Amino acid sequence: MGFLSGKRILVTGVASKLSIAYGIAQAMHREGAELAFTYQNDKLKGRVEEFAGSIGF
Repeated sequence: MGFLSGKRILVTGVASKLSIAYGIAQAMHREGAELAFTYQNDKLKGRVEEFAGSIGF
């Protein structure tokens, strides 16, 4: 169990695999956090859905 186990975290700003938010979200997920994502527009929606799917959402 990671140090974020049982914590719920809202992630904003995931624009691509190169964004800082992407790396932070991966690290939080590894540490056991339950993540929720937001996105600005439909163009980014697909990217966020793809990322969320890659970590098991």
